Amino acid sequence: MALNLNEPAPADSPPPHILVVDDEQIIREEIVEYLQLRGLHAQAVSTGADALSRLKADRSVTVILSDIRMPEMDGLTLAACAIAITGEEHAIEVALLTGHATVGDAAAATRLRAIDFLEKPVALADIKAALIRAHLSATARRAHWREVRALDTARIEAQRTIDLVISDRERLRDQLMRSSATHDNQRRDTFMAVMNHELRTPLVPIIGLAELIEDAPETLSANQVRDFAREIRLGGQRLERALSRITEFTNLVSGDAPFNLSPCRPDRILHAIKQSVRARLDERCQTLMLDVRTQRALNTSSDRLQRLLDELIDNASRFSPEASVIGLTVRDDGEGVAFSVSDTGSGMTKAEADLALNAFHQIDMSLARRFDGLGIGLPMAMRIAQRIGGALEIESEPGTGTTVTLHLPPESVLGPKP
Repeated sequence: MALNLNEPAPADSPPPHILVVDDEQIIREEIVEYLQLRGLHAQAVSTGADALSRLKADRSVTVILSDIRMPEMDGLTLAACAIAITGEEHAIEVALLTGHATVGDAAAATRLRAIDFLEKPVALADIKAALIRAHLSATARRAHWREVRALDTARIEAQRTIDLVISDRERLRDQLMRSSATHDNQRRDTFMAVMNHELRTPLVPIIGLAELIEDAPETLSANQVRDFAREIRLGGQRLERALSRITEFTNLVSGDAPFNLSPCRPDRILHAIKQSVRARLDERCQTLMLDVRTQRALNTSSDRLQRLLDELIDNASRFSPEASVIGLTVRDDGEGVAFSVSDTGSGMTKAEADLALNAFHQIDMSLARRFDGLGIGLPMAMRIAQRIGGALEIESEPGTGTTVTLHLPPESVLGPKP
Protein backbone atom coordinates (compact mmCIF):
# COMPACT_ATOMS: atom_id res chain seq x y z
CA MET A 1 0.00 0.00 0.00
CA ALA A 2 1.45 3.39 -0.97
CA LEU A 3 1.83 5.83 1.92
CA ASN A 4 1.06 9.46 1.14
CA LEU A 5 3.01 11.41 3.72
CA ASN A 6 1.91 14.76 2.30
CA GLU A 7 -1.63 14.25 3.55
CA PRO A 8 -2.47 15.49 7.06
CA ALA A 9 -3.02 12.88 9.76
CA PRO A 10 -6.67 11.80 10.07
CA ALA A 11 -8.80 13.37 12.78
CA ASP A 12 -8.72 10.21 14.90
CA SER A 13 -4.95 9.76 14.51
CA PRO A 14 -3.02 9.71 17.80
CA PRO A 15 -0.85 12.81 18.42
CA PRO A 16 2.88 12.63 17.72
CA HIS A 17 4.66 10.91 20.60
CA ILE A 18 8.39 11.48 20.34
CA LEU A 19 11.24 9.98 22.34
CA VAL A 20 14.44 12.08 22.28
CA VAL A 21 17.65 10.17 23.02
CA ASP A 22 20.85 12.16 23.61
CA ASP A 23 23.61 11.88 26.20
CA GLU A 24 23.96 15.67 26.31
CA GLN A 25 21.39 16.99 28.79
CA ILE A 26 21.24 20.53 27.44
CA ILE A 27 20.50 19.38 23.88
CA ARG A 28 17.79 16.87 24.77
CA GLU A 29 16.05 19.25 27.19
CA GLU A 30 16.08 22.07 24.63
CA ILE A 31 14.54 19.84 21.95
CA VAL A 32 11.87 18.45 24.29
CA GLU A 33 10.89 21.91 25.55
CA TYR A 34 10.62 23.23 21.99
CA LEU A 35 8.42 20.32 20.89
CA GLN A 36 6.18 20.44 23.97
CA LEU A 37 5.56 24.18 23.57
CA ARG A 38 4.27 23.39 20.07
CA GLY A 39 1.79 20.76 21.20
CA LEU A 40 3.82 17.61 20.60
CA HIS A 41 4.11 14.88 23.22
CA ALA A 42 7.85 14.56 23.81
CA GLN A 43 9.99 12.93 26.47
CA ALA A 44 13.71 12.31 26.79
CA VAL A 45 16.21 9.70 27.98
CA SER A 46 19.99 9.77 28.05
CA THR A 47 20.97 6.26 26.85
CA GLY A 48 19.98 3.73 24.23
CA ALA A 49 19.21 1.13 26.92
CA ASP A 50 16.77 3.54 28.62
CA ALA A 51 15.17 4.24 25.24
CA LEU A 52 14.54 0.54 24.57
CA SER A 53 13.05 0.05 28.06
CA ARG A 54 10.73 3.04 27.52
CA LEU A 55 9.77 1.77 24.08
CA LYS A 56 8.80 -1.67 25.43
CA ALA A 57 6.67 -0.08 28.18
CA ASP A 58 4.99 2.58 26.03
CA ARG A 59 3.71 1.49 22.61
CA SER A 60 2.31 4.97 21.89
CA VAL A 61 5.79 6.21 20.91
CA THR A 62 5.79 6.77 17.14
CA VAL A 63 9.17 8.48 16.58
CA ILE A 64 12.65 8.19 18.08
CA LEU A 65 15.05 11.09 17.59
CA SER A 66 18.49 9.84 18.56
CA ASP A 67 22.01 11.18 18.51
CA ILE A 68 24.38 8.81 16.73
CA ARG A 69 27.47 9.36 18.91
CA MET A 70 26.57 8.07 22.39
CA PRO A 71 28.54 5.92 24.87
CA GLU A 72 27.60 2.26 25.48
CA MET A 73 24.96 2.09 22.70
CA ASP A 74 25.22 4.37 19.68
CA GLY A 75 22.23 5.68 17.73
CA LEU A 76 22.66 3.21 14.86
CA THR A 77 22.52 0.23 17.22
CA LEU A 78 19.55 1.75 19.02
CA ALA A 79 17.74 2.23 15.70
CA ALA A 80 18.30 -1.41 14.70
CA CYS A 81 17.09 -2.72 18.07
CA ALA A 82 14.07 -0.39 18.22
CA ILE A 83 12.87 -1.35 14.75
CA ALA A 84 13.34 -5.05 15.56
CA ILE A 85 11.28 -5.07 18.77
CA THR A 86 8.28 -3.02 17.56
CA GLY A 87 7.07 -4.55 14.30
CA GLU A 88 4.36 -3.07 12.11
CA GLU A 89 1.57 -3.29 14.71
CA HIS A 90 3.40 -0.65 16.78
CA ALA A 91 5.52 0.75 13.94
CA ILE A 92 7.99 3.51 14.76
CA GLU A 93 10.24 5.72 12.68
CA VAL A 94 13.78 6.68 13.66
CA ALA A 95 15.42 10.02 12.88
CA LEU A 96 19.13 10.25 13.54
CA LEU A 97 20.97 13.39 14.66
CA THR A 98 24.74 13.85 14.52
CA GLY A 99 27.36 16.55 14.60
CA HIS A 100 30.08 14.41 13.03
CA ALA A 101 28.46 12.74 10.06
CA THR A 102 30.41 10.35 7.88
CA VAL A 103 29.51 8.67 4.63
CA GLY A 104 29.52 5.37 6.51
CA ASP A 105 27.02 6.69 9.06
CA ALA A 106 24.71 7.89 6.31
CA ALA A 107 24.93 4.54 4.50
CA ALA A 108 24.25 2.64 7.73
CA ALA A 109 21.24 4.86 8.47
CA THR A 110 19.85 4.14 5.02
CA ARG A 111 20.28 0.38 5.48
CA LEU A 112 18.45 0.60 8.80
CA ARG A 113 15.57 2.43 7.09
CA ALA A 114 16.01 5.53 9.23
CA ILE A 115 13.52 8.07 7.94
CA ASP A 116 15.80 11.10 8.36
CA PHE A 117 19.45 11.92 8.91
CA LEU A 118 19.96 15.39 10.44
CA GLU A 119 23.33 17.05 10.73
CA LYS A 120 24.14 19.53 13.48
CA PRO A 121 23.81 22.42 13.59
CA VAL A 122 20.14 22.17 12.61
CA ALA A 123 17.26 24.52 13.30
CA LEU A 124 14.71 23.34 15.82
CA ALA A 125 11.96 24.11 13.31
CA ASP A 126 13.59 21.73 10.83
CA ILE A 127 13.78 19.03 13.52
CA LYS A 128 10.08 19.50 14.27
CA ALA A 129 9.18 19.23 10.56
CA ALA A 130 11.22 16.03 10.21
CA LEU A 131 9.56 14.51 13.28
CA ILE A 132 6.06 15.33 12.01
CA ARG A 133 6.88 13.57 8.73
CA ALA A 134 8.18 10.58 10.68
CA HIS A 135 5.04 10.47 12.84
CA LEU A 136 2.77 10.47 9.76
CA SER A 137 4.78 7.61 8.30
CA ALA A 138 4.59 5.54 11.51
CA THR A 139 0.85 6.22 11.85
CA ALA A 140 0.24 5.20 8.23
CA ARG A 141 2.20 1.97 8.72
CA ARG A 142 0.18 1.12 11.83
CA ALA A 143 -3.07 1.79 9.96
CA HIS A 144 -1.85 -0.38 7.10
CA TRP A 145 -1.15 -3.22 9.54
CA ARG A 146 -4.69 -2.93 10.92
CA GLU A 147 -6.13 -3.04 7.40
CA VAL A 148 -4.13 -6.15 6.59
CA ARG A 149 -5.30 -7.80 9.79
CA ALA A 150 -8.91 -6.87 9.00
CA LEU A 151 -8.51 -8.36 5.53
CA ASP A 152 -7.12 -11.57 6.98
CA THR A 153 -9.96 -11.76 9.52
CA ALA A 154 -12.55 -11.20 6.80
CA ARG A 155 -10.98 -13.91 4.62
CA ILE A 156 -10.94 -16.39 7.51
CA GLU A 157 -14.54 -15.60 8.47
CA ALA A 158 -15.74 -15.95 4.89
CA GLN A 159 -13.93 -19.24 4.36
CA ARG A 160 -15.15 -20.62 7.69
CA THR A 161 -18.76 -19.85 6.75
CA ILE A 162 -18.39 -21.31 3.27
CA ASP A 163 -16.78 -24.47 4.68
CA LEU A 164 -19.60 -24.79 7.20
CA VAL A 165 -22.28 -24.69 4.52
CA ILE A 166 -20.44 -27.11 2.25
CA SER A 167 -19.77 -29.64 5.04
CA ASP A 168 -23.37 -29.58 6.26
CA ARG A 169 -25.14 -29.60 2.90
CA GLU A 170 -25.28 -33.36 2.33
CA ARG A 171 -25.95 -34.16 5.96
CA LEU A 172 -28.89 -31.78 6.08
CA ARG A 173 -30.23 -33.07 2.79
CA ASP A 174 -30.24 -36.63 4.18
CA GLN A 175 -31.93 -35.52 7.39
CA LEU A 176 -34.59 -33.61 5.52
CA MET A 177 -35.29 -36.51 3.22
CA ARG A 178 -35.73 -38.87 6.19
CA SER A 179 -37.87 -36.45 8.19
CA SER A 180 -40.16 -35.79 5.21
CA ALA A 181 -40.72 -39.45 4.37
CA THR A 182 -44.34 -39.29 5.52
CA HIS A 183 -45.16 -36.24 3.36
CA ASP A 184 -45.97 -36.10 -0.31
CA ASN A 185 -43.17 -35.48 -2.80
CA GLN A 186 -44.54 -32.16 -4.04
CA ARG A 187 -44.56 -30.60 -0.56
CA ARG A 188 -41.10 -31.99 0.17
CA ASP A 189 -39.68 -30.68 -3.11
CA THR A 190 -41.22 -27.26 -2.51
CA PHE A 191 -39.70 -27.12 0.95
CA MET A 192 -36.31 -28.17 -0.42
CA ALA A 193 -36.48 -25.29 -2.90
CA VAL A 194 -37.31 -22.85 -0.10
CA MET A 195 -34.49 -24.25 2.04
CA ASN A 196 -31.98 -23.86 -0.80
CA HIS A 197 -33.18 -20.29 -1.29
CA GLU A 198 -32.76 -19.48 2.41
CA LEU A 199 -29.22 -20.89 2.47
CA ARG A 200 -28.15 -19.27 -0.80
CA THR A 201 -29.50 -15.80 0.04
CA PRO A 202 -26.80 -15.02 2.63
CA LEU A 203 -24.19 -17.25 0.96
CA VAL A 204 -24.07 -15.29 -2.32
CA PRO A 205 -22.92 -11.99 -0.76
CA ILE A 206 -20.56 -13.86 1.55
CA ILE A 207 -18.78 -15.45 -1.42
CA GLY A 208 -18.89 -12.21 -3.42
CA LEU A 209 -17.42 -10.08 -0.67
CA ALA A 210 -14.80 -12.72 0.11
CA GLU A 211 -13.71 -12.79 -3.54
CA LEU A 212 -13.52 -8.99 -3.64
CA ILE A 213 -11.35 -8.94 -0.52
CA GLU A 214 -9.17 -11.75 -1.91
CA ASP A 215 -8.75 -10.35 -5.44
CA ALA A 216 -8.45 -6.59 -4.89
CA PRO A 217 -7.42 -5.81 -1.29
CA GLU A 218 -5.35 -2.81 -2.38
CA THR A 219 -8.47 -0.99 -3.63
CA LEU A 220 -10.29 -1.24 -0.29
CA SER A 221 -10.15 1.20 2.59
CA ALA A 222 -10.12 0.11 6.22
CA ASN A 223 -13.77 1.16 6.57
CA GLN A 224 -14.76 -0.89 3.53
CA VAL A 225 -12.96 -3.93 4.89
CA ARG A 226 -14.73 -3.54 8.24
CA ASP A 227 -18.11 -3.17 6.48
CA PHE A 228 -17.46 -6.25 4.33
CA ALA A 229 -16.32 -8.24 7.36
CA ARG A 230 -19.50 -7.24 9.21
CA GLU A 231 -21.70 -8.35 6.30
CA ILE A 232 -19.83 -11.65 6.10
CA ARG A 233 -20.23 -12.17 9.85
CA LEU A 234 -23.96 -11.38 9.78
CA GLY A 235 -24.47 -13.66 6.78
CA GLY A 236 -22.55 -16.43 8.52
CA GLN A 237 -24.65 -16.02 11.66
CA ARG A 238 -27.83 -16.23 9.60
CA LEU A 239 -26.59 -19.41 7.93
CA GLU A 240 -25.57 -20.94 11.24
CA ARG A 241 -28.99 -20.18 12.73
CA ALA A 242 -30.79 -21.71 9.72
CA LEU A 243 -28.65 -24.85 9.83
CA SER A 244 -29.08 -25.16 13.59
CA ARG A 245 -32.86 -24.83 13.34
CA ILE A 246 -33.12 -27.42 10.56
CA THR A 247 -30.99 -29.87 12.56
CA GLU A 248 -33.00 -29.28 15.73
CA PHE A 249 -36.29 -29.73 13.89
CA THR A 250 -35.24 -33.03 12.35
CA ASN A 251 -34.09 -34.21 15.80
CA LEU A 252 -37.49 -33.29 17.21
CA VAL A 253 -39.26 -35.23 14.47
CA SER A 254 -37.05 -38.28 14.99
CA GLY A 255 -37.35 -38.10 18.80
CA ASP A 256 -33.60 -37.62 19.32
CA ALA A 257 -33.86 -34.26 21.12
CA PRO A 258 -33.31 -34.62 24.91
CA PHE A 259 -35.84 -33.16 27.37
CA ASN A 260 -34.69 -32.85 30.98
CA LEU A 261 -37.19 -31.59 33.56
CA SER A 262 -36.12 -29.30 36.40
CA PRO A 263 -37.66 -26.56 38.59
CA CYS A 264 -37.55 -23.09 37.03
CA ARG A 265 -39.10 -19.66 37.51
CA PRO A 266 -41.18 -18.09 34.68
CA ASP A 267 -39.84 -14.56 35.27
CA ARG A 268 -36.25 -15.73 34.87
CA ILE A 269 -37.12 -17.55 31.65
CA LEU A 270 -38.71 -14.38 30.24
CA HIS A 271 -35.71 -12.23 31.12
CA ALA A 272 -33.30 -14.79 29.62
CA ILE A 273 -35.36 -14.79 26.42
CA LYS A 274 -35.29 -10.99 26.28
CA GLN A 275 -31.51 -11.01 26.39
CA SER A 276 -31.14 -13.75 23.75
CA VAL A 277 -33.40 -12.06 21.16
CA ARG A 278 -32.27 -8.48 21.77
CA ALA A 279 -29.81 -8.31 18.85
CA ARG A 280 -32.30 -9.73 16.33
CA LEU A 281 -35.05 -7.36 17.40
CA ASP A 282 -32.67 -4.39 17.41
CA GLU A 283 -31.97 -4.98 13.71
CA ARG A 284 -35.66 -4.24 13.04
CA CYS A 285 -35.93 -1.57 15.77
CA GLN A 286 -38.49 -3.74 17.54
CA THR A 287 -39.14 -3.94 21.28
CA LEU A 288 -40.02 -6.93 23.43
CA MET A 289 -42.35 -6.04 26.32
CA LEU A 290 -42.49 -8.49 29.23
CA ASP A 291 -45.57 -8.96 31.41
CA VAL A 292 -45.11 -11.34 34.36
CA ARG A 293 -48.39 -12.10 36.12
CA THR A 294 -47.46 -15.21 38.08
CA GLN A 295 -44.62 -16.29 40.34
CA ARG A 296 -45.51 -19.98 40.40
CA ALA A 297 -42.53 -22.22 39.75
CA LEU A 298 -42.57 -24.74 36.92
CA ASN A 299 -41.24 -28.25 36.56
CA THR A 300 -40.37 -28.42 32.89
CA SER A 301 -37.51 -28.41 30.39
CA SER A 302 -36.43 -24.79 30.75
CA ASP A 303 -34.06 -24.81 27.78
CA ARG A 304 -36.74 -26.31 25.51
CA LEU A 305 -39.31 -23.84 26.82
CA GLN A 306 -36.92 -21.00 25.99
CA ARG A 307 -36.40 -22.51 22.53
CA LEU A 308 -40.16 -22.62 21.96
CA LEU A 309 -40.60 -18.97 23.01
CA ASP A 310 -37.61 -17.99 20.86
CA GLU A 311 -39.31 -19.49 17.81
CA LEU A 312 -42.59 -17.70 18.58
CA ILE A 313 -40.81 -14.35 19.03
CA ASP A 314 -38.78 -14.87 15.85
CA ASN A 315 -41.99 -15.64 13.96
CA ALA A 316 -43.72 -12.57 15.42
CA SER A 317 -40.74 -10.36 14.53
CA ARG A 318 -40.59 -11.46 10.88
CA PHE A 319 -44.31 -10.90 10.31
CA SER A 320 -44.47 -7.56 12.16
CA PRO A 321 -43.52 -4.09 10.87
CA GLU A 322 -40.29 -2.42 11.91
CA ALA A 323 -40.33 -0.38 15.14
CA SER A 324 -43.28 -2.41 16.43
CA VAL A 325 -43.79 -3.90 19.89
CA ILE A 326 -43.93 -7.64 20.56
CA GLY A 327 -45.53 -8.77 23.79
CA LEU A 328 -44.46 -11.74 25.91
CA THR A 329 -46.77 -12.57 28.83
CA VAL A 330 -46.83 -15.32 31.45
CA ARG A 331 -49.96 -15.75 33.57
CA ASP A 332 -51.99 -18.25 35.54
CA ASP A 333 -54.17 -20.39 33.30
CA GLY A 334 -56.71 -22.16 35.46
CA GLU A 335 -54.62 -24.68 37.40
CA GLY A 336 -51.80 -24.35 34.85
CA VAL A 337 -49.66 -21.54 33.43
CA ALA A 338 -49.78 -19.90 29.99
CA PHE A 339 -47.12 -18.08 27.96
CA SER A 340 -48.38 -15.78 25.18
CA VAL A 341 -46.49 -14.03 22.37
CA SER A 342 -48.45 -11.30 20.59
CA ASP A 343 -47.65 -9.12 17.61
CA THR A 344 -49.22 -6.45 15.40
CA GLY A 345 -48.34 -8.11 12.11
CA SER A 346 -50.41 -9.07 9.10
CA GLY A 347 -52.41 -11.78 10.89
CA MET A 348 -53.93 -14.97 9.45
CA THR A 349 -57.26 -16.58 8.76
CA LYS A 350 -58.23 -19.74 10.65
CA ALA A 351 -57.38 -21.85 7.59
CA GLU A 352 -53.99 -20.16 7.21
CA ALA A 353 -53.22 -20.68 10.93
CA ASP A 354 -53.94 -24.40 10.56
CA LEU A 355 -51.64 -24.60 7.52
CA ALA A 356 -48.87 -22.71 9.35
CA LEU A 357 -48.71 -25.53 11.91
CA ASN A 358 -48.03 -28.13 9.23
CA ALA A 359 -44.43 -29.22 8.81
CA PHE A 360 -42.72 -28.21 5.53
CA HIS A 361 -45.38 -25.64 4.71
CA GLN A 362 -45.75 -21.88 4.65
CA ILE A 363 -48.75 -19.78 3.72
CA ASP A 364 -46.68 -18.44 0.82
CA MET A 365 -44.20 -21.06 -0.42
CA SER A 366 -43.02 -19.09 -3.50
CA LEU A 367 -39.42 -17.89 -3.73
CA ALA A 368 -40.74 -14.36 -4.35
CA ARG A 369 -42.68 -14.33 -1.09
CA ARG A 370 -42.73 -11.21 1.05
CA PHE A 371 -41.57 -12.87 4.28
CA ASP A 372 -38.43 -14.99 4.43
CA GLY A 373 -37.91 -18.07 6.58
CA LEU A 374 -37.93 -21.86 6.40
CA GLY A 375 -41.50 -22.30 7.57
CA ILE A 376 -40.59 -24.52 10.53
CA GLY A 377 -40.95 -22.02 13.39
CA LEU A 378 -44.55 -22.80 14.42
CA PRO A 379 -44.25 -26.55 13.66
CA MET A 380 -41.12 -26.68 15.85
CA ALA A 381 -42.88 -24.78 18.65
CA MET A 382 -45.86 -27.15 18.42
CA ARG A 383 -43.64 -30.24 18.69
CA ILE A 384 -41.77 -28.84 21.68
CA ALA A 385 -45.09 -27.98 23.32
CA GLN A 386 -46.27 -31.55 22.85
CA ARG A 387 -43.05 -32.98 24.27
CA ILE A 388 -43.31 -30.89 27.47
CA GLY A 389 -47.00 -31.76 27.91
CA GLY A 390 -48.48 -28.49 26.68
CA ALA A 391 -50.50 -27.26 23.73
CA LEU A 392 -50.36 -24.29 21.36
CA GLU A 393 -53.29 -22.03 20.59
CA ILE A 394 -53.29 -19.47 17.77
CA GLU A 395 -55.59 -16.44 17.83
CA SER A 396 -55.31 -14.33 14.71
CA GLU A 397 -57.27 -12.27 12.22
CA PRO A 398 -56.01 -10.66 9.01
CA GLY A 399 -54.80 -7.13 9.66
CA THR A 400 -54.98 -7.33 13.47
CA GLY A 401 -51.93 -9.37 14.39
CA THR A 402 -51.46 -12.75 16.01
CA THR A 403 -51.24 -14.15 19.54
CA VAL A 404 -49.77 -17.61 20.06
CA THR A 405 -50.26 -19.11 23.52
CA LEU A 406 -48.56 -22.09 25.12
CA HIS A 407 -50.80 -23.72 27.73
CA LEU A 408 -48.90 -25.76 30.32
CA PRO A 409 -50.99 -28.21 32.36
CA PRO A 410 -51.18 -28.37 36.19
CA GLU A 411 -48.62 -31.23 36.16
CA SER A 412 -46.01 -28.73 34.98
CA VAL A 413 -46.64 -26.35 37.88
CA LEU A 414 -45.07 -26.62 41.32
CA GLY A 415 -47.51 -25.55 44.02
CA PRO A 416 -51.18 -24.58 43.89
CA LYS A 417 -52.58 -21.40 42.36
CA PRO A 418 -52.36 -18.59 44.91
